[in-house]
Amino acid sequence: MRKIITAISLLTLLLAGCAPAANDNTIIVGLECNYAPFNWTQIESTSPAVKIQGDVAYCDGYDIAIAQAIADGLNKTLVVKKIAWEGLEPALNNKEIDMIVAGMTDTAERRQSVSFSTPYYASDMVLIVRKDSAFVNATKLADFSGAKVIAQLSTFHDDIIDQIPGVVHMTPLSSFPLLVNSVNTKDADAMVSERPVAISIVATNSNLMIISFEEGLGFATSFEDTTVSVAVRKSDTDLLASINTILAGISDDTRNEWMADALARQPEGN
Repeated sequence: MRKIITAISLLTLLLAGCAPAANDNTIIVGLECNYAPFNWTQIESTSPAVKIQGDVAYCDGYDIAIAQAIADGLNKTLVVKKIAWEGLEPALNNKEIDMIVAGMTDTAERRQSVSFSTPYYASDMVLIVRKDSAFVNATKLADFSGAKVIAQLSTFHDDIIDQIPGVVHMTPLSSFPLLVNSVNTKDADAMVSERPVAISIVATNSNLMIISFEEGLGFATSFEDTTVSVAVRKSDTDLLASINTILAGISDDTRNEWMADALARQPEGN
């Protein structure tokens, strides 16, 4: 997902009944801007970064590439609102934003309050450890018995920790920078992450490394667990249909290119 986003040609979309929270000419996306390579905050105004509403900084990342493609397909101006993870769904349902594009997984619990698009990215789950850790040679989940493992609050990442036999399940934290700090300071032995985010983290933390597992030896997850989707209000059925049409027009090759680009261009420290 790179600096120049491939133009996407789309058929005319029927948008009646899906007016965004601000006005008919804009669509407001909510995200943390703190979950590289899906999204991050930067000071520089570079393409395809978008200025954060009410801030001097900009938000960039794979999610921004997807959100911009959606806005372009809807013929609307993209507005970015930076919101803490736990505040995203309330902001959507309070009509502060029109959609969530934030590396969010479609779950049965979340579907009680929001609707999800078809997935726009699929990944797998890994653990991040320090290079001086006793767990650097781990090849299966059972090797982490007795380890202190941590994940992000209110995500399925936290739920799957209990698949590790004998694990010390630490209290989840609200953001990935806090998780990274917990591992760096040795409060935690390992943190749960999606692979693209893990690649991003170790690229800017030379003392950390990724532990991945062969099929059947790692975390048991469903397709839904390892995919991310756009969330909209349950009442915005026309908007959801339009978003799905737009996503269907983005090839797997383009999605993979955008993710590779996001990994390559993220600022150091994100």
